[in-house]
Amino acid sequence: MKKSEAKTNIFGRGLAAKHSTSSTQPSNGISIYMYLKSSDGEQTLIVNEFGRTYDAEELCYMAVEKLGISPLVAPLFALAYPLLESWCPPNEKILCSAECAHEFILRIRFIPPETVISKLSRDERITFNYLFQQIRDDFINDYIVFTKSIGQEHLLGLGVIDMVRYGKEQGINLSGLRNLEPQDFIPASAKNKFKFFFDKKRLHMNFKPHLQKEYEQYENDTVVNIQLTYIKSIAVYSEQRYGVETFRITPETLVEVTPFDTKFPGLNIREGKVMQSGCHFTCVAYLLCVQYY
Repeated sequence: MKKSEAKTNIFGRGLAAKHSTSSTQPSNGISIYMYLKSSDGEQTLIVNEFGRTYDAEELCYMAVEKLGISPLVAPLFALAYPLLESWCPPNEKILCSAECAHEFILRIRFIPPETVISKLSRDERITFNYLFQQIRDDFINDYIVFTKSIGQEHLLGLGVIDMVRYGKEQGINLSGLRNLEPQDFIPASAKNKFKFFFDKKRLHMNFKPHLQKEYEQYENDTVVNIQLTYIKSIAVYSEQRYGVETFRITPETLVEVTPFDTKFPGLNIREGKVMQSGCHFTCVAYLLCVQYY
């Protein structure tokens, strides 16, 4: 295996970006990309029962089942379009055809509150790991909009935390972590900002001591606690609507489902630049979290 191929397999950088910008044509039928591999080692659900029409919700549950996720939390998942510009309505009719290809990404519909995320980490580990990988992929591929300027030190800190997490998962010690590329753990847009930061001299002066400090801090910690730290550190800077389920009703009308909004839980309806907030609705996923947790 070539070194470049190994890096792609190890880091899995940019699931969403990789599939949406790939020059390789997808196979006809229906492909649902996932942020975790299933028990059979596959990270894509391929549906090729040509001639059959599926509801989007049915396809979503098929992918959730493939991952071994509990039916109790299955309503937290939905299908998004490859560029993550909007979500696929659950009642959307999708024809599995040999003449065309349909591509979707399985995503958790909302970024739950911190209390729910913590309980997921204890009671629904696969769902928690999925949420972590989804947020990490969004961060790496610049799908997260930040409400305030996020400095280089914070970006670097997140990268180091993620690197330590990866090391603990893969059994890589501090010496091995020092041989990894720091750029593989920070957003793609930040590479230019760190153009001079990552030259060999400054890497030795700044990055390696920082890595050693974080490694020692988390050396006796669990992977789950490191993941929680990573998620919380991103949430501090991300805009409130990050992760919101969004549907396009007309070219000018967007509906945002915001069950966890602290001020206006419900629906936000956007007509161009005008927004109406807080329309009341019953959200299955929200009730699930409240009742179960």
